[in-house]
Amino acid sequence: MSRFCIIYHQPSMFQQYFTTLETYFKDLDLGGTPATLYDPINYHLSLGGKRIRPLLCMLSYELFKSDYVQVLPQAAAIEMFHNFTLVHDDIMDEAPERRGATTLYRKFGLNAGILGGDAMLILTYQLLAEHISPDLLTKCLDVFNEAALAICEGQQYDMDFESRIDVTLDEYLQMIQFKTAVLLGASMAIGGMKASVDNDTSHLLWNCGEAMGMAFQMQDDLLDVFGQSAKTGKQQGGDIIQGKKTILLVKALELSNDRQKSELRSLIGNSELGESEKVRAVTEIYQSLEVESHCNGLKQHFLNQGFAALDAIDVPESGKDKLRALFSSMIHRDS
Repeated sequence: MSRFCIIYHQPSMFQQYFTTLETYFKDLDLGGTPATLYDPINYHLSLGGKRIRPLLCMLSYELFKSDYVQVLPQAAAIEMFHNFTLVHDDIMDEAPERRGATTLYRKFGLNAGILGGDAMLILTYQLLAEHISPDLLTKCLDVFNEAALAICEGQQYDMDFESRIDVTLDEYLQMIQFKTAVLLGASMAIGGMKASVDNDTSHLLWNCGEAMGMAFQMQDDLLDVFGQSAKTGKQQGGDIIQGKKTILLVKALELSNDRQKSELRSLIGNSELGESEKVRAVTEIYQSLEVESHCNGLKQHFLNQGFAALDAIDVPESGKDKLRALFSSMIHRDS
């Protein structure tokens, strides 16, 4: 397996971007000493991934300038940061697997997960500062830091919600906006900033990416229950087992009658019930309430918002075709 592989089935039009990004990562040569620090990092990166965030950065740059290679350091920085968050998320979630393989901390130990993640965060800032003017770097850092802090806040909300059963739809939407959507918004905005766009355009790029990020996270929530583990690389119903407050659970509680609410709350809070039995019982309630259909409707709402922001960007429509294709593959994916 290539050390920085892509395991996400994107349209073939994106292969050149993935290949270029993979080559860039290889050339970074993260094989330094001590090996006990860098081997775990390389292992995690070798697990591949969707690479959506760096692709968004490159495609956003390419809306305005042709040589997307110029934004590779910033695109790679965003992917490095995203993977740093995954390493630490896996520790906090006590996740056994990531992308169908053993998580970093399970394979190398808790300390390796903590320190490896810290090193990845530092590498992120080194990459952000590569081949960029001081003025543009300052602007990019402002956007990146806003997103990075929001992600920490979103992760904390996510963990806080695990002990609550009364999470509202608005609270859920704020949580996924911070935890997931803002980094997609920042990815697009930074790509545009590297191409020297004006403030109004960078805001449109952010809004586009953020809206798509909302829809993207909802698709993730749906796949946790209605997807196939062989394709997602995750345990089916993992969010149910962990008590995560997903769009499915929030909408189910909103749509359910008193009896169903009581049953859902009892199931989610029952630590003695077997995992497979809990997943089956909760899924049956979701199906009886047609929660999947309601969630798909909300997902489409944010998808429409994202396309509206993209439409408002003043570049030839043909230049937006790749982004439209990417958004479609993101939202209709099965992994």
